[in-house]
Amino acid sequence: MLSEAILNKIQTELGEFNTGRVIGGDNDFYLRFGYWRRTDLERLEQILSDYIVIEDDIYDDDCGYLFSYKVKNKI
Repeated sequence: MLSEAILNKIQTELGEFNTGRVIGGDNDFYLRFGYWRRTDLERLEQILSDYIVIEDDIYDDDCGYLFSYKVKNKI
């Protein structure tokens, strides 16, 4: 989905991350930084200007808030 150049730019500017797909539903592509840490959404949206970026969070009793970033094609 994302080119190697874009993935490298994200890593250079925002740090290490993993990619994955949401299980079920639309099977959305997502990015997860570090151990589910929050990142600079505005900067991520600038880098991924050709896509829609959605910040998702869930609360875990042991770890607090866990953040991931869904990346969708603009329609």
